[in-house]
Amino acid sequence: MKTMGMHNTAPSIDKVPVFMMLDWISHRPTADDLVRGLVTDYLRPFGATKARFALLSEDDSLHHIAAYGFTEKIVGKVETADEWHHRNDIVRQVVLDDNFIGWSPDYTVIGAAIRERGISKGSVVIFFESPVENHCEVLELALKLIRIIGFYLCNSHQSIISAKSTGGSTREVSRGDFTSRQLQIMQGMVEGKTNHELATDLGYSVSTVRHETMRIFQVLGVSDRREAARSALDRSII
Repeated sequence: MKTMGMHNTAPSIDKVPVFMMLDWISHRPTADDLVRGLVTDYLRPFGATKARFALLSEDDSLHHIAAYGFTEKIVGKVETADEWHHRNDIVRQVVLDDNFIGWSPDYTVIGAAIRERGISKGSVVIFFESPVENHCEVLELALKLIRIIGFYLCNSHQSIISAKSTGGSTREVSRGDFTSRQLQIMQGMVEGKTNHELATDLGYSVSTVRHETMRIFQVLGVSDRREAARSALDRSII
């Protein structure tokens, strides 16, 4: 795995070669390689000690697919929707908000949503050994890296998780399988609207729209908005 080398003092943010990650991903690293590299090659100079990746399945369960720096076993753990909904930490905030990326109040943890085509597909959480002073700049760097990682993870892993959670069901689906709210949201998907636009138009919260979207995906047996819109039209649901 490529490494940047270690620094006794934190380097300037603009000198961290983000392009190296693009080149690295072209060689198809594993999720474990990515999470380790995120900490050791890119963010350790700023105090990062550990990180973990998790992806959502279509049944809204959270699958922990990679971790680095933890003493407890995390990889392979699956949290049901009820379990992670009752968490009182940055993980819950990240997964509920499609657009979230930010620090914990003490500037020791970064959380960010892994997004694909406008909706949250999971989360990245990065831990630092002490409060980060240049937290705005480090957050900006983390966002650049997470966007690259998120795109790669969604394309590499989401289809596998989706197949496991749905059991490969191909049952017939009709308009009657959906609530009126879900039908409204599907109409918006067909029109190409984002979750935020739908929330504004329909008067729901973004988290409500996101959860209804995940339920729509589960019923249709799809993994993204484009497939959902196509499936809804093909089945004359919309």
